[in-house]
Amino acid sequence: MSAAAFAFPMRYFRGWRWEHVWIGQALTSNLVLPMATLLLMWPMFRPHLAVVPAERYLEIVLLGMTWGVGGIGYGLSLVLLGLSFTYSVLFSVTTICGAVLPMWIGVRTRPAHLVPFLLGLGLCVFGTLAVAIAAAWRSRERVDLSGQIGSLSMPVPRIPYLAALGLALAAGACSSAMGLALVLNESLVNGLLKSGISAGIAPLIVWVPLDIGSGTIALAYGLWCARRSSSLHSFYRRSPWWNWSLVFLMGALGFGALLLYGLGSSTDGHPSKNVAWATYMTFFILSGNAIGLLSREWMNCSRRTMLLLLTGIGLLLGAIGSLGLA
Repeated sequence: MSAAAFAFPMRYFRGWRWEHVWIGQALTSNLVLPMATLLLMWPMFRPHLAVVPAERYLEIVLLGMTWGVGGIGYGLSLVLLGLSFTYSVLFSVTTICGAVLPMWIGVRTRPAHLVPFLLGLGLCVFGTLAVAIAAAWRSRERVDLSGQIGSLSMPVPRIPYLAALGLALAAGACSSAMGLALVLNESLVNGLLKSGISAGIAPLIVWVPLDIGSGTIALAYGLWCARRSSSLHSFYRRSPWWNWSLVFLMGALGFGALLLYGLGSSTDGHPSKNVAWATYMTFFILSGNAIGLLSREWMNCSRRTMLLLLTGIGLLLGAIGSLGLA
């Protein structure tokens, strides 16, 4: 729910373009908050950080850069396709990739209960397709979307629907790097857990280099866009207190989601990492659509469109229940 709410403040910025929002959230979510948390915990982390090879950190940073590329596609898709549609299409791809890739590359064995796992993934896919089709119908019905995320000025020209869909699919695949990073570095987290560090804090050994990689990509692209649009001055001239407060809220929600996910997937009795990932992402999609409903993205839709949306939500709920049994 925290991760899904991350994008909600994007509709309330005053005088900022998309790139300003993305630079600000990268600073807070990917750099300032993770580094500040690590500094607070430095005495307990220092002995463990020193014995990890530099190449291991580089691998995590590269995964973070892949996640950052996915994040840029996610941010652009929010404006091009809307919140509900983006959460449904983009993050269903992320769910499947993050759940199946660890088994495919051999770093994670299959779940203890394979049938509920596969059923859960299937329900997630079909639920996502239902919501995506409902969103396409909503667009054809010319629902008034004024005041939504789509009102932000874009750093790129508006592109056709199929191109925007392709962007969302590619971004979904890249975004699975976040879950994959935790799977590939489970031994690092387990070492910290055995030394007495809590499950909520131990995954920082993965999250900090991952965030550095993601934040570097987001900042580089955002600053390039801002320079190209000659709008760097907007950071301090356009409602700075209001806009930077919203950016900090986005950062707290985004980084808070990482901490909560790390806690849920690392504490005693946790499910396998790919089951945890699939459960997390399915509820992410469900929460995103709930926010879309509450924020009136689906206002004035036809009864047929709303019925299909609710069917998709029901399938996503079934996916969560099935994955919980895996």
